[in-house]
Order: sequence, then structure tokens, then C-alpha cells
Amino acid sequence: MFPGTKVVYEGKVDERHCIDSKSKTYDGDQWVKAEIIVLGDSLITHIIDGETVLQYSKPQIGGGVVNRFDPAIKKDGKLLKNGFIALQSEGQPVDFRNIEIKDLSQKRN
Repeated sequence: MFPGTKVVYEGKVDERHCIDSKSKTYDGDQWVKAEIIVLGDSLITHIIDGETVLQYSKPQIGGGVVNRFDPAIKKDGKLLKNGFIALQSEGQPVDFRNIEIKDLSQKRN
């Protein structure tokens, strides 16, 4: 999770910076399909090559490792309904391609 963010994982608030997934490790040069489904402030699901590897809910403001924050904005426990999308690697080289964002809140005809 990002600094200053908590989620509910396995039924309780989890403040860890990184939560281990059930994903296998991919060695060598290969493309891996990753999908993240975010249902507002309720449920987030990570799917790697068609397999659900991590699921948590209720992303919220809270936790430490936050510097120079505005107390009027950082209200611990407030559910996050919007924000930024960030892609990163935790210490390993990574390339991204074919990134698509689909807004699931839009009604279909």
C-alpha cells in the first residue's frame, strides 16, 4: 500500500506497506498480464495471468510514513473514493506496455 494508506485484508485493518500475494514468481524476460479491478472504496482485486492473487477492501487514509501532511486532509479512517494510479517495482527492473484504464462506473448502452 502507499504510505498513509490502510486496507482491510482477511477481515481486519492491515497497515503493512507490502502484503504478499499468492502470485508465482516470474523469471526472465516475459510479459505478464496484470489486471486490477477497483470497485470504488469497497473491493480491490489483483489478477495475474487470469488468477486472483490478492484481494482486499476499504482502502482508507491512515498509517505512518507520511511527512509534511495537512491534518485537514489526512483524516485517518476516511475511505478513499478517488486518487492516483501508480505503477512501480519493489526493487526489480520492470517494463510496462499496453496499459488500459476502463471506467466501470460508466453505464453501457
